[in-house]
Amino acid sequence: MRYEIRREGSEYAIFDENGNQISQWYDEIYPYGLVEGKSEYYIVKKGSVFDRYAIFHRDGDCISGWHRKIIPDGLINGQSEYYLALTDEMFWVIFDVNGRQISDTFEDIYPDGLVRGESEYYIARRDEKEAIFDKDGNQISDWFDSVYPYGLVKGECDYYVGCNRGTCTIYHKSGMMVSPDFPEEYLDKSEVYFRMGDTFGSLNFDKKYSKESYFVVFKCDIGKVKGENYLTLLNI
Repeated sequence: MRYEIRREGSEYAIFDENGNQISQWYDEIYPYGLVEGKSEYYIVKKGSVFDRYAIFHRDGDCISGWHRKIIPDGLINGQSEYYLALTDEMFWVIFDVNGRQISDTFEDIYPDGLVRGESEYYIARRDEKEAIFDKDGNQISDWFDSVYPYGLVKGECDYYVGCNRGTCTIYHKSGMMVSPDFPEEYLDKSEVYFRMGDTFGSLNFDKKYSKESYFVVFKCDIGKVKGENYLTLLNI
């Protein structure tokens, strides 16, 4: 079944391909989710002193509270049963499809990981520091100036990169350090290669760096074994 958004005056509603109206009229309805064919949910906006946003099911049921902001990543885009919302107190929170609050309140929460259906982990920010949490609210990492989403949070392996004052280290999800410190600038580019024993893998890093530079991250197995082309590329 296909759906479209129609406008009447200053209000909008969703209609199915047979011309049946399936939503009420709102100040704004967004195409994410239902209209784009990604899920059975859509976001609407109503105005008052401040704009408020809520999620509705195709059947017309409101499945969320009214929030300052809701992003389409996750539930709306058909990636998971979770979504991110900004509360009236201006904190970000993760909710599930049943309206249950999954996370604590934070200054920011990134959609990578849990919300996008990539893993059970997510990165949250508080007091200008970042840490990894799981879907049960357990804190997995220490607080860092920055935590990179690839690896553990992206569901690629059991490792993550945490950085303080421009210096980074690779950690296992248990908290064990598995690499020496290395400059954060090494992670600002496209791809990083590393090695543990005879197993090779990659993280985002810039291939322009020398073989000597690569060795600072040749301590971690990210869980994705690569072919002989990596040996040739690195001239090992």
